Formats: sequence, structure tokens, C-alpha cells
Amino acid sequence: MKNTYALIGCGWLGLPLAESWLRQGHHVIGTTRSQDKADQLATLGIQPQLFALGERLPPVVAKADAVVLNIPPGRKNLKPESFRQNIEALLAQVSSQTKLLFISTSSVFGQHQSEVDEASATEPDTPSGELHCQLEAHLHSHFGTRASVLRLAGLIGGDRHPVKMLAGRKLDNGQRPVNLIHRDDVINAINAIVRLNHWGYTLHLAANDHPSRDTFYTWAAKQAGLALPSFTRDEGPAKIIHSQQTQKRLGLTLAYPSPFDMPVPVSD
Repeated sequence: MKNTYALIGCGWLGLPLAESWLRQGHHVIGTTRSQDKADQLATLGIQPQLFALGERLPPVVAKADAVVLNIPPGRKNLKPESFRQNIEALLAQVSSQTKLLFISTSSVFGQHQSEVDEASATEPDTPSGELHCQLEAHLHSHFGTRASVLRLAGLIGGDRHPVKMLAGRKLDNGQRPVNLIHRDDVINAINAIVRLNHWGYTLHLAANDHPSRDTFYTWAAKQAGLALPSFTRDEGPAKIIHSQQTQKRLGLTLAYPSPFDMPVPVSD
């Protein structure tokens, strides 16, 4: 069955997701703030819509069968109250017949819990984490069973790998576990949510294995041919994100169940 799916935010994650929908034969709409990017989307077969947060949501997006909302607030120049108001205004424009998936983050748990799953209480300790908690609550309150939240661990895939920023540096918290998820597994999970009509839930996605920062990033630097990072030991809280409940609900088998399975871009 051909459906119309819309992506609000068609970047590093949204674009390959859109391409996966095209391969399934769906009609895909993607928003962008750039005319050049709109032209690129059109070339790929995606219906582009120019849109920036704070503007009126294009009607074709608001009336799609399902919408994925993936606009991160960013860390620089973050204005939480303005961002929250703009997102809530956007949500108010979505059709009452449309299903919506909100891409959230595991930062809603801050650094103060050890092991967390989909039922754990949130404990944000950053402006971004608090903002996502507020937006999640708003979504569930106003959309109910028409929407789901997908909290993602640290994203990795393609040319994106955190070792690029960590190579050669002296870093703290070497014994803390890493919480990562590969982009391909995120796309598979989103496809499953939409295909199965799995709405009204708060879901998690993280790799099953959680090696220490020291072990994993030293290994990754060697794989990439980069300078090795060095780490101090620490005795602080160690957050581990579990997503087995979500994987079971969606019938999902991760393509990259361990960070060691995730390809490491080789340094030029």
C-alpha cells in the first residue's frame, strides 16, 4: 500500500530514511530550509517543502499519513523556551488524522542513573534534556495514541563517528560505558514503528553492548589510523541505556548489536 510520509528535518538521518521509504514505493515529502537542498531532494524523487521552524507548516506535510519530527535543538545558541514554543506550534498544525513520531534523546536521563529502560523515570541535567522531557510530555498529552517517542543513544554511521573528535585527546571518565546506536538500526526501527502502527509508546534505541569509553575509543582510533586518546579512571555514575523492550515490541534484530560491529571510517 502506497502511503504519504513526511520528514520534518531531512538531514543526516532523515535523508537516508526518506530514501528507504522511496524504495518501498511510498510518496515522501521532506522539509528543508535551503533551496539548494530542496533541488537535491527533488532530484532524488522526494517532494521538497521549504520550511523553517517558526513558520507555517506546509499543508501537505501537516496532512501526511505519518510525520517524523527530527529537528534537534542544537547546543550552540540554544533558546529552550523559544524552541519549545515553536515545536508546540508546529504540532498544533498537524492533522488530527496524522500519526507522528518524535525523535528524542537519551539525554532525558542525564548522568545520574545507572541502568535505564523505557519505564525509567527521567532525570535531565542539561537544558536540552529538560527541553526534550517537556516536548515528550506535550506530545503524549496532546496526541495520545497517535504519536510515539523514540529516544536515541549516541548516533553513529556513515562518516559520523565520535572517535574523530576524541582522537589524541586526554579525556575523563574512561571506565564509563558507551551508549551508541547505528543509523541503519534507527532507520529499521522507524520503518517498523510506521509499518506496525506502533503508536502511543515511548521507545528506546541503543546497541546491546556497552564497552567502556577507554576500551572502545582506543580500539576505534586504531581502526581509523588516528592518534590514540588517553583516559582517566572514574568512579562516578555510569548510565547504560537498555532498549530490549523496544526491540521485542518491534520484532527488531539490530544490525549492529555492539559498537565493535559498527564500521569505523578510515582516516585519509
